[in-house]
Amino acid sequence: MAIGETLVTVVGNVCSDLSKRTTATGDEVVSFWLRSNERRFDKDAGAWRDGRHFAVKVTCWRRIAGTVGASLAKGDPVIVNGRLYTSEFEVEGQQRSVPELEALAIGPNLSWCTATVRRLGRQREPGAPGGPGGPGGAEPRPAALGDDAVDRERAPAA
Repeated sequence: MAIGETLVTVVGNVCSDLSKRTTATGDEVVSFWLRSNERRFDKDAGAWRDGRHFAVKVTCWRRIAGTVGASLAKGDPVIVNGRLYTSEFEVEGQQRSVPELEALAIGPNLSWCTATVRRLGRQREPGAPGGPGGPGGAEPRPAALGDDAVDRERAPAA
């Protein structure tokens, strides 16, 4: 952790399609928009009301990009932990800024969905102890989570 680094955890829903790309150096990058909606119970009306909201662009790099890209879709309820910062840019001569969150960890929000967890294994050389074909004969684990990782039927609307 760096001095002045802002680490946060945001609970919300993926509210955009995932954008996937590969950098010139071969690193995978996945980004999406995350929206967190406040809900409050109005005692007088006896009903839940929408409150404030927070939206942030989430960027995932390297290994987490691969698993997020294979596991999540628009509408999925998630919990994201990462480094919060402001991205500044210019559009048609006007300065703009957008909050961005560099994801360190992402998981499904099990309050609103179910998940099947499959651990990722370390890549081992064939014939190495514990590797495929080696002593211990372990089969490699899946490289990424499957589409069944989140039950989208129970997910709240984004």
